[in-house]
Amino acid sequence: MGLNFNRRQCVKALKKLEFQKLESRRGKHDKFIPPASLKHSNPPFIMIPRHNNIHCQNEIVKELAAMGGEELVKKFQQYL
Repeated sequence: MGLNFNRRQCVKALKKLEFQKLESRRGKHDKFIPPASLKHSNPPFIMIPRHNNIHCQNEIVKELAAMGGEELVKKFQQYL
């Protein structure tokens, strides 16, 4: 895909796409659930690492594509 983003940019873009963070996480990753328009998606959530340098950028983009197609990925790219 060629995207290069850090955790802060990723979280900001997901929040603009109306994803909600589940606050009950204590581990090394944060769980984001999709908005109501994507509730019946597979996968049902996206995990974002808490460290600043994200090495799994391609996996995050692939999960977004699986949830909402290329349209969601393009919106994510715009918000980065």
